[in-house]
Amino acid sequence: MRGWIRRIASVALVAFALACLAGCGGGPGGASGGGFFSGATSLFGGSTKIAVAPIIGTPPQVAQQLTDALVAAGKDRGLTLVPDGSKANYTLRGYLVATSEAKGSKISYIWDINDAQGARIARVSGEEVIAGRSGSDPWSGVDSTAIRSIAGKTTSQLAASMPRGGGGASSVAAVTDAPPASTASTPSPSPRATAPKANGVVVAPVSGAPGDGQRSLTTALKKRLYAGGVKLANGTAVNVYMVKGSVSLVDASGGKQSIRIDWQVLDPNGKKLGTVSQQNTIPRGSLNGPWGAIADAAAGAAAASIIKLLPKSS
Repeated sequence: MRGWIRRIASVALVAFALACLAGCGGGPGGASGGGFFSGATSLFGGSTKIAVAPIIGTPPQVAQQLTDALVAAGKDRGLTLVPDGSKANYTLRGYLVATSEAKGSKISYIWDINDAQGARIARVSGEEVIAGRSGSDPWSGVDSTAIRSIAGKTTSQLAASMPRGGGGASSVAAVTDAPPASTASTPSPSPRATAPKANGVVVAPVSGAPGDGQRSLTTALKKRLYAGGVKLANGTAVNVYMVKGSVSLVDASGGKQSIRIDWQVLDPNGKKLGTVSQQNTIPRGSLNGPWGAIADAAAGAAAASIIKLLPKSS
């Protein structure tokens, strides 16, 4: 996993990258606005410095403004954040995605703190909804107010996840609610009231994914649906709902690819109840190996909308 992260990170220094995060998430989070991995380590102290690595997924001007805002917000919360390249004990790595919404845009984020050996010791995540007219570029509505809000939420979660007090080894506890990679749901009217009683839900192997995407995306979605209370069934079961995921990649300019993930939800009779779609731009070939945290983030984003399409009895 770490070798893959280092490989992706080297690409990210040159071009827009999809991910430079370490590790994968677990079950559902109960926190509103996105849960977080809360890492605990006594190595954090008032003099400990945390370098803010180049932020992935944002336009350059937003990345710079957000870095400055994180440094300022950290001071208010007892955290010493410094720009990348400064001498520091830890590194904060961020991945952001902007999604067009009906009445504006939504910025979803994941932040990991890694120690000098590259091990993740804390993660926070969440989202910022920005009101305004929906457009083709969801980043266009991101202003200084939104940036300060993201920085404030991020540093508040980081500060809350770190214990006060003296020496000891680091420990990690997990509560997750990974943010989406550009998610748009186009569901049919909810089938909950009239849906036939079924024997559960089958998640078919994801098709078209490069690298280990077929396995990792399928597994991640099963985990997310199960954590959301969905009864899963095996592939040989009858009278089941079906979730079929497919990935498509289209080459774009500048050494990039457009990636799209479509999750179709079918009832026991094969009727399509709706489709949850995700789309983003990545460096060409960057997902030809392990998907890692990206599979979990994509599945976590899609699961909530998929569950809305399924009946409670499933």
